[in-house]
Amino acid sequence: MTSPTRPLSIRLSTDDIAQLTERAKRISGTPTGVARELILSGLSDGDPFAQSRRLLKIERRLAVLSQDLAATNQTVLAHQHTSARIETMFEELLRALSGISEDGQSHAA
Repeated sequence: MTSPTRPLSIRLSTDDIAQLTERAKRISGTPTGVARELILSGLSDGDPFAQSRRLLKIERRLAVLSQDLAATNQTVLAHQHTSARIETMFEELLRALSGISEDGQSHAA
């Protein structure tokens, strides 16, 4: 269980912000996320057990996100398949109602 969080505002030089931004780009993260991890790493005072707990927590979060993404992907694929079937059925209905056969010939009476 995670404890509640509160925002914290800090001032950094533009050079430091540029370094955070560059580091964030390399890991596909955000400067705020990188700063958070650096601060938390510093708060652990180099304690390997505290760092390993943080890494395990991050790993668990990534596993949950990975499962969520896989489920979302399955849902999207199912929706695409259903949409394609509905579109085909609609086109067939339009042809049937207009009296046009699949070969393009009109069969109106």
